This record gives sequence, structure tokens and C-alpha cells, in this order.
Amino acid sequence: MRPALTVYLKELKDSLRDRRTMLMVLVASVVTGPVTLALMAGFVSGLEEKAAARKVMMAHAENAPALVNFFERNDVQIETAPEDYEAQVKDGRIDAVIAVSSDFQERYLSGAAAYVDLVYDDSRTEATPAVRQAERLLRAFNRETGVLRLIARGVSPDLAEPIKVEHVNAATPQQKAAFLLFLIPMFAILAPLLGGMTVAIDATAGERERGSLEPLLMNPVTREALVIGKWLTAWTYACGVAMLTLGGFAVTAQFYANKKIAEMMQFGLPELLPFALIVVPFAALTASLQMLISTYGRSYREAQTYVSYVATVSSFVPIIVLLTSPREALWHLFVPVFGQQMALGRVIKGDSLSAADFLLPGAVALLGTAICLATVSRLLRQERIVFGRPA
Repeated sequence: MRPALTVYLKELKDSLRDRRTMLMVLVASVVTGPVTLALMAGFVSGLEEKAAARKVMMAHAENAPALVNFFERNDVQIETAPEDYEAQVKDGRIDAVIAVSSDFQERYLSGAAAYVDLVYDDSRTEATPAVRQAERLLRAFNRETGVLRLIARGVSPDLAEPIKVEHVNAATPQQKAAFLLFLIPMFAILAPLLGGMTVAIDATAGERERGSLEPLLMNPVTREALVIGKWLTAWTYACGVAMLTLGGFAVTAQFYANKKIAEMMQFGLPELLPFALIVVPFAALTASLQMLISTYGRSYREAQTYVSYVATVSSFVPIIVLLTSPREALWHLFVPVFGQQMALGRVIKGDSLSAADFLLPGAVALLGTAICLATVSRLLRQERIVFGRPA
């Protein structure tokens, strides 16, 4: 391994000289976690504040004194909607408006169905708390009115509600927050891909384009040692960027430890350690796969195009998992990217992980790494690979 370590140190030193690339990679990885989590926390905090606020916006409230009285008795603040409330709802300046019909009170007193319009835009996620607040209050008014009318007619209200439903939510706060924190596993997958990409391409296609691959192979170092040394450099950068990105998430999460959303922003050392055990072997696979793909590129730009396909395909996996919520199965752990995503998702939810959740994806990743490195070593013995350059 001494020749491989020599190559590794040489490649590491050369890559550190490219300060612009290193600055971009390091700054991006350091900033990504804090900025993303801060934006996410601000979004969640805004939703919680709207959900906790007991207020509704009404148009033509004077037509429904009974409804207004109900809101006031329940300490609900009533705001008067502007004349152009529909346009403002569409523009996103207002979340939801209860518009009362002109004959509401007359129909209400006669025992007939009275009508209101709940105006909202369901394409705006931030409007959801206000809409649900208005819906809950209107349902409560309906229940109270229905009970009073039944009692007035000498009928037990229990006849209208034969089943009493008590909601028991078995999900923990961390499991409920997993939907919001799905970006962390996504970045854990993409960070190794982006972190080692530049080094992997430069160590293969970049050498060919510069014409430095031939004299490099003339040194008294086996091709296997040369490939391992270059791969170790790419793996170092992949792991470094991944850990910096995840560390940024963990550090930022501590700033919300004393706030109301702390239970929904749980990402610290207990989560960072299993993330590292899953991501580090995966980074080994991504670095070797990028080297293998780049070996076929005759120029740096061509290899960059080939490698970008891998990052694009990998980025779809977290989205597919989020949208489909597949039922977990053992075979998932044998599928690269998918297995890591499923295991990382369980960490975010706070579920317990078995040894298989770490060993199986890690073993598959290391096996794939060995195959990729062996293939790159074999390709470097072919003239079309060593001497092939862009025309």
C-alpha cells in the first residue's frame, strides 16, 4: 500500500492547489446545511404561528350575528376582509376568508341551511393553517347549532352522533417532522457525489486531456496502486464534503434547541453518527464509479457530462421515496442509493436500525467499489484509453 499512499498524498497535494475549486466546494458544503435548515425552520415556525393564532377573516360579517357571537365566545379574533378579498387571496396577501351570504341570518333563524363561502388558494402551503382554522371553527359552530336544535325539540344529541371518535396519533414528533427533514437524507446522498466529482474527473479524463497520463503510467508504480491512490483522494473529498454538509445541519439544529420547533428539528450527534456509518461507504462507491465513468471521457468536459448523469439519476431516488412512501423490505438494502435513502430516512424518523441496515448497504457499496477500481485498472492497460484524446 506504500505506493498507493504516495500517489494519494501527491494527488491530494495537487488538488489542494486548485484554490478556486476547493473554495467553491468547501464554502458550498459549509453553507448548505445552515442555510437550508434555517429556511426550513422559518417555514415551519411560520406555519405553527398561523396555526396557533385564533383569528379569522370575514367578509359581510354583519349578515351572521350568530356566527360572530360564536367566534367571540370562543376568543376568536375577527378581522374584516377587504372588498377585493378574492383578488388578494389569489395574490397570496390573504390566506383564507369566510364570506357570509346576504340571507344567512334569515335562513339560520328559520332552521334552514345557511351558506358561507370559504375562499382560499390550496396551491399555497403557507395558507393551510388558516384554512384549517376556519374549517374547524365552522364545524364547531355547526355542532353547537345542531345540538341546540335537537335539545329544543326534546331529542337527545347523542342520537345524531352514535359513535364518539377519539383521535390517537401514534406518530412521534420526530416521525411527523421526517416529512419536513427529507432534505437532509437527500443532501447526504448528493454531497458525496458532488464532493468527489471534480477530483475523480481530473484524476482520469483530466490526465488524458493534459497528456500527462502516459508519463504517469511510466513510473515504477503498478496501475492498481495508481488507481487506488487517485480513488483515495476522491473518496477523501467525497467524505469531507458530506461530513461538512451534515455537520452544518447538526450545528444549525442546536440553535433551535430552546424553541418551540425543537422537537421537529432533531438532528444532532445521535443522528450524525449513523449518517456517517451509512454515507462513508457510499462515498467510496460514488468516487470509484465516477472514476470509472470518467475514464471513458476523452476530455474533462465530456467526462463531466457523463458523470452528471449519475448525479441526476441519484437525485430522483429521494423524491421517489418521498412521493411513493414504499413499504420497507430487506431487498431495498441491496440497491445502491435506494438502500442508503431508506436507512437514512429511518434515522430521521427516530426508528431503531439493525446491524443489517448498516452492513448490507455498506457491503454492497464496498463490493461495487472493488469492481469499479478493478475495471479502471484494466482499462488503463488499453491503448485506446491511455492515448485517446479529443481531436
